[in-house]
Amino acid sequence: MIERAALIVGAASGMGRATARKLASRGISVTLADMNKDRVSDVANEIESTFGVRTASVGVDITREQEVKDMVEHATSLTGSLDYAANCAGICESIWKEERSISTELFDQTYAVNARGLWLCQKYEAQKMQTQEPKALELSPAPASPIKKQRGSIANIASISGLHAIGLAAYTPSKYAAVAITKNGAKFYGPDGIRCNALCPGWTLTTMIEHSMGKEGTLGTEENKNSPVNDIVALGRMGFAEEQASVMSFLLSDESSYLNGALIVSDGGYHDIR
Repeated sequence: MIERAALIVGAASGMGRATARKLASRGISVTLADMNKDRVSDVANEIESTFGVRTASVGVDITREQEVKDMVEHATSLTGSLDYAANCAGICESIWKEERSISTELFDQTYAVNARGLWLCQKYEAQKMQTQEPKALELSPAPASPIKKQRGSIANIASISGLHAIGLAAYTPSKYAAVAITKNGAKFYGPDGIRCNALCPGWTLTTMIEHSMGKEGTLGTEENKNSPVNDIVALGRMGFAEEQASVMSFLLSDESSYLNGALIVSDGGYHDIR
């Protein structure tokens, strides 16, 4: 079995933390990055003790280019390579139904993290992968003919808000940008054996959705139990971070070796069923 190493950005909580745990459960060495340096260090220690894999952590502000460069270099310290990169960092406002009250500062901050920060991460992750020797794919059963080796896989978290407008005047445009960044990455880096795909989650129970929706986005509350979201999602509920992490794991893995530039919607049946 070929040793693999992953970088998870935004790993202190939510889908980033769940993705780091999922990858570690598969025996993958993980470097966890987040603006909350202390929290992400605690998560890394917890993952190492739980799953017995090598871990590292690093504090990063993904709106700062040099910090992103340093983060990517740090991510190679465990095994000398960067095989997988999961870009999960993001922020979201709590005003859904109008944009009059959205300040220019809030819009710029949201774009800086969700779009520009994502672009910086993907750019420098891919550049690092371009310097690496390609690795053979591990598929079982094996295909009839050998598949060309690949240098790495990048999975970004976009959103169903990047596919159609459901409100959120700052967040939604930034997620449309995330979709375009992913598709461009697939075009730019695919020829070098580097795949770029995106997960488009629907309503998922994380600290970000708690901030954005309040008690309606908080598991165990009456507001969450009676949320109108449950009526417009075919499965009748919001999702869990662990469910989204399983999709991220698939997008990064050799199991998705022919996916490039794909947008995988994981929303319980909303976007394509409404």
